[in-house]
Amino acid sequence: MILYTPLSYHDVFPADPSSYQGVEALMYQGKTIYATRQENGNYQINQLLSTDPNDYLNDDFLPGRIIS
Repeated sequence: MILYTPLSYHDVFPADPSSYQGVEALMYQGKTIYATRQENGNYQINQLLSTDPNDYLNDDFLPGRIIS
């Protein structure tokens, strides 16, 4: 199937909702992030939500980073 759209693949065909189980929206250093809670109570960053391009250059918000 060919589909011509400006949307990303994930916007047209969203992932299974169970794959987001355990993901929480949090405020970290004044920015909104999506993170997964670990067994030890820390969080692992999945995604940063920001309109400031400089935030994406900040190592504190890298996906995979563990925060407490």
